[in-house]
Amino acid sequence: KVTVSVLYWSVQRDPQTHHSVMSVGPPTSIKEAIARFEKEEFERRAKDEQERVQQAERDKAEDPSCGADVNPREVPPVVASQEKYVKLLGMLPPITKMDKEITTLTACEHLGLSTNAIEKIGPGLKELKNLKILSLGRNAIRKLEQLEVPQLEQLWISYNKIDKLSGLDKLKNLKVLYMSNNQIAAWSEIDRLANQCPELVDVLFIGNPIYTSTNEKDYRLMMLQRLPKLTKLDGVPVDVEEREEAEARRNMA
Repeated sequence: KVTVSVLYWSVQRDPQTHHSVMSVGPPTSIKEAIARFEKEEFERRAKDEQERVQQAERDKAEDPSCGADVNPREVPPVVASQEKYVKLLGMLPPITKMDKEITTLTACEHLGLSTNAIEKIGPGLKELKNLKILSLGRNAIRKLEQLEVPQLEQLWISYNKIDKLSGLDKLKNLKVLYMSNNQIAAWSEIDRLANQCPELVDVLFIGNPIYTSTNEKDYRLMMLQRLPKLTKLDGVPVDVEEREEAEARRNMA
């Protein structure tokens, strides 16, 4: 039996010299990423409170009657399981696996996992009953799977390696799908998407073969034929004229 260990380069800042230092190590686990998020988010909130007090003191010095609150407020520890927005973005070394620790984020409504090296979507998402926005852009995902999150409203998964749109059938409430710079080449995949996610109003497919191989006007009309509820396509609002033309084409088909 041969065991292969994968190490990742990362860039860190020396706390004494403030110089950037290259280091190598194993991937960051979800547990480690959560602990880092809790620490960094607490530090950010503590800094915000410190700046608020300093500003209040300046305001008070200029106008003693202004009523500014100069008393420091306690900043409680950050507990990821109680947070609505959990940011596990751009970890160094990167996250490669969505392990079971994901299931601890029970209050999470917006989970950010972008800019890592995740290859597969993990099964733990189905335990996140409050999840509405899932960000997985800039990873190494090849397949849409384990998306048993019926309440999900937005999926951001641009800059991956996805060539098929199967696996979205549980996302009946999905309204926003950002899928730019993947490998979607067949219009049959957009047909499949329309059947799986009938409530889509905003999609992004720039950088896929179906976008680069079709002239822009035909591309937009072909998308609107299949996804008639769209109000925005690739960041551009859908206008009345193209909506009517797409509807006419759909009626003729």
